[in-house]
Amino acid sequence: MPMLRESRAKWMAVGTAGLLVCIAAALAQVRNPPQIAVAASTASTTGGASNAAAGARAFQRLGCANCHLFRGIGDPGMPLDGIDRRMDRAAIRDAASGTGAVAEKLSLSLARRKARVLSDPDFELLIDYLAGDPKAGAPPPR
Repeated sequence: MPMLRESRAKWMAVGTAGLLVCIAAALAQVRNPPQIAVAASTASTTGGASNAAAGARAFQRLGCANCHLFRGIGDPGMPLDGIDRRMDRAAIRDAASGTGAVAEKLSLSLARRKARVLSDPDFELLIDYLAGDPKAGAPPPR
């Protein structure tokens, strides 16, 4: 018995929808790779591993990973690896919080989002993590 035109149309719609879902999942995986835990072996001091882990968690929790990649965590569109060689600690703090000279270059909505991190209790751990501070674990080999 031949397939009716309506049945064929329904099956094609279901197949197309399934294909689109698969493509969207693949693109999401490429854009947001699995999170890589910060290894305890990167610690250079006794508290380094816990500070590095707290810095990595703050990086994700504060939304930095939505736009930036650092040490294998986040969106690869705007990587921050090596930021400690390009900027000093104060400049990293300004960039992370959207203050100082950086404020003029940001959209109003992005500046507001970045300003919220200043009141976070883990903000300094985030800065330590980005600046490669020994308390936050050694930066990856260069």
